Amino acid sequence: MKLALDIGGTYFRWEIIGVAKGKEPTQKIDIQDFLSQLIERYKVRALGISFAGQVHRSRILSAPNVHTSFDPASFGIPYIIENDLNCAVLAEARYWQSTHIAALYSGTGLGSGIIDEGRLVRGFRNLAGEIGHIPYRQAPFRCGCGKDNCIELYASGGGIHKWARYLGVEAVLKEPKIKKLYLEALATAAATIFTLCNPKFLILGGGVVQANPDVLQWLKENLSRYAPSFALEGCEIRQSELSDASLEGAKILLERLI
Repeated sequence: MKLALDIGGTYFRWEIIGVAKGKEPTQKIDIQDFLSQLIERYKVRALGISFAGQVHRSRILSAPNVHTSFDPASFGIPYIIENDLNCAVLAEARYWQSTHIAALYSGTGLGSGIIDEGRLVRGFRNLAGEIGHIPYRQAPFRCGCGKDNCIELYASGGGIHKWARYLGVEAVLKEPKIKKLYLEALATAAATIFTLCNPKFLILGGGVVQANPDVLQWLKENLSRYAPSFALEGCEIRQSELSDASLEGAKILLERLI
C-alpha cells in the first residue's frame, strides 16, 4: 500500500491509495503516532507527503504554520516530502493540462507554486514561490516566520483572524475592513506572480477562496489595476476545481517514488 499525506496548518489529510482516506485537525493529533498506526494497519510501503512549510530534498527547513513535528525516516520505508504548493501546482498542471501554470492558495497561510515549461520552479533551496513572505506592509503583529510585514498577514486565513482580533471585528471576509485589507493584498500577490513568472494560468485555491467564491470575480475585474497589461495578456485566472490539490500532488510524488 501507498500512503499520501497533506499536512497543513489547519488540517491533516491522508489517503491509502484506492482504499481509505480521512481528515483530522492538525493541532489535535500526534502525527507521528497517527502515521505509525496507519502504516501498521495498512502495511504501507511508501509515503508521499505534501507539507505546508519550506522543504528541501525531503527535509523540512521550517514550518511557520504547522506547530507539530514528525520524523518520516523513523518508519523505515521510502518517502518523499515536498512543499504543499509545489504539490498543488503539480496536480493543477495535470488537471488543466498546462505547462505554464501557477497556483496561488489562500488558506491558513498564503503560498504559491509555479511550473514553467513543464518543470517546477524551485530555486537554489527549493524555496521559490514563497509569495506569502514577501515584504508588503508593516502589521501590528507578527507572521509565523517572525516578520511583521509579510503579505501573508493580510491575504490568508491566519491574517484574517489576527486582524479581526486587532480591530475587534468578526473574522469573516464580509467584514468591510477585513475584506479591503485581504483583497488588496491578494491582488498584489497575484500581480506579482503574473509579472515575475508569466504563467498562462493562475489557479486560485485554499480554504479562504473556497469559502468566498466572489473573490475570483473581484480579482478578474480589478487585477489590471495591480499588474501591467503586458503581464496579463493572454493569461487566465481560474478557481481550483480539485477538492484537495495538495493531496493529489502527493499522489503524483508517489508515482515518481515507486
